[in-house]
Amino acid sequence: MNFKFVLNILGRMLLILSIFMTTIIPWIIYFHEYSILLAIEESIAIPLIIGLSLLFFTKGYSKNIGSKEAYILTSAIWIIMGVTGSLPFWFSHTTHSFIDALFESISGFTTTGSSILTDIEAAPKAILYWRSLTHWIGGMGIIVLTVAIFPSLQIASYRLFSSESSGIDSSKLMPKTSSMAKRLWGIYIGLTVAMTIILMLGGVNFYESLCHAFASIATGGFSTKNASAGFYSPFVQYVMMFFMLISGINFALHYGLLKGQFKSLINNIELRTYLAIIFLVGSFISLVLYFEDGLPFEQAFRDSFFQVISIITATGFASADYLQWHQSCWLLIFLLMFVGACIGSTGGGIKVIRHVVAVKTISRLFNQQIHPNQVKSIKINKKVIAEDKVHAIITFIFIYLFIFFIGGLCLLATGLDVASAFSASITSMGGIGPGLGSVGPASNFAHLSDIAKIILPILMIIGRLEVLSFLVIFTPGFWKHK
Repeated sequence: MNFKFVLNILGRMLLILSIFMTTIIPWIIYFHEYSILLAIEESIAIPLIIGLSLLFFTKGYSKNIGSKEAYILTSAIWIIMGVTGSLPFWFSHTTHSFIDALFESISGFTTTGSSILTDIEAAPKAILYWRSLTHWIGGMGIIVLTVAIFPSLQIASYRLFSSESSGIDSSKLMPKTSSMAKRLWGIYIGLTVAMTIILMLGGVNFYESLCHAFASIATGGFSTKNASAGFYSPFVQYVMMFFMLISGINFALHYGLLKGQFKSLINNIELRTYLAIIFLVGSFISLVLYFEDGLPFEQAFRDSFFQVISIITATGFASADYLQWHQSCWLLIFLLMFVGACIGSTGGGIKVIRHVVAVKTISRLFNQQIHPNQVKSIKINKKVIAEDKVHAIITFIFIYLFIFFIGGLCLLATGLDVASAFSASITSMGGIGPGLGSVGPASNFAHLSDIAKIILPILMIIGRLEVLSFLVIFTPGFWKHK
């Protein structure tokens, strides 16, 4: 095990986080929140000192690593990132306990958006900025950022990149992983800047525009307002809908679009399925809200599509309380939590392409019952998918659903009702934010027990690392020497 490499990368990551934390200070000065200045300085100093120490003691490390180092490092980074990111919440007394601070931090970095803050607007604005920034850092992935900043990692960068960013087709981007990471972050920053400017044109101040751009592009969902997106005008809500929608699309397609590869968009089955699901579910709920609840058509359309896009992209913003809708709408919202956005996007969940492969596999199974001698391969975008990949996808979905079920049972044991427990489990794994029952869009997670507040962040990390990258380190075979 190349522990020097692992510790060196952890040191670099801590330095990057400490640099990001320094951006809190200008907001402290701007909003005259000097009472939390010392807390932020301490929060910056701890990762800075530890990071520099790790770099000093790991000089001359080998850059050649195997899959074991990559998996350990990926999981360790997300855990340490969550702990480090909790310091501003804890030291500033924004949260009542370290567990609450850790919950808020991991929820931010994993772009889940579940919160334990009961009065968001009472919190220091500089802390709310950090809260939104954790989304933005975690949305594209801290490892992707590390690879972009330190291209000298060479061959190690590919293993690290693929262990965190599964699903991004590197052939659509650049041949070198570091160049790919830079392209991804370039698109990411460009979308953030564009949304910030458009929101400002819509009358939102720079601070709130930036925070909501961070949360929308990263598909996170933390807002600076208690009413979330419901506080803002229809224009702002439509802007948020658009940017959530495009942030749920594979970033490789974004890059292809910039290069004029329009056919890659038109012919992409995942993108077509993603948009079709949004259109069908959004249209159905719009009609229910219009005919059953008597809402004006524009409001019914906006409320429906906003919530549908927010849930399927795993953003978690809310412009309306969907628990007040017809029960058929609840069911569709709950089912959307299992769908997810496109692979290679900042969105969470199982991902649309995996569902497409699963449906094609089931269709082939039924077809073979009728025509047992027929051999039929599964094709995605006119390319044959290898059978081992098909099996891997089906296995992933099974494990994902199994962990969701176990998570729900564990939360039931903490005293939650069935709807709250199982929706909290899937909303944490999928990085969605609000659930059903007592953790719905008009509520939060503050009332949960400390045990539940530990279980949920674990589910958030498992979901963010797409299950296998995290669970593999707990298998006996992982630690056997060969």
